[in-house]
Amino acid sequence: MSKINYDEVPGCYLHCNNADCKMASHCLRQLAMQALPNDQIAVTILNPQITQTGEGCEYYRSNELQVYGNGFKNMQKKMLPDEYSKFSYRLQGEFGRNPYFERRKGAKLCSPKDIKKVKAALKAIKHEELKFDAYIKKLNWND
Repeated sequence: MSKINYDEVPGCYLHCNNADCKMASHCLRQLAMQALPNDQIAVTILNPQITQTGEGCEYYRSNELQVYGNGFKNMQKKMLPDEYSKFSYRLQGEFGRNPYFERRKGAKLCSPKDIKKVKAALKAIKHEELKFDAYIKKLNWND
């Protein structure tokens, strides 16, 4: 994937204007800059003095599609009440109460980092085989 739809770029996203970087053709920050519409008055740009070119840049964001988890209501059906209680409380501690339920019902996708947290909670209750209700591949702008 080399072109992006600028409408998908999050607000206040850090753009990169280093088009000479060898990673530019695969970096979401540079691709956002390339897709910048003419009617966009202002954007946030990374300070060119602190960005590195190439693989060592800490601001590099890959344009490779990432796997997101969409809901995990079905996990509860496979757990005993005590297991679900431990699982739920652990994740509410990680995400917060409302954000936990948003992720559980699929109103908010679980990012790759969130998936790791859910898997750790499943491992703690010995239910590592459980899966999300669905999986979606999309660009990972923020993780």
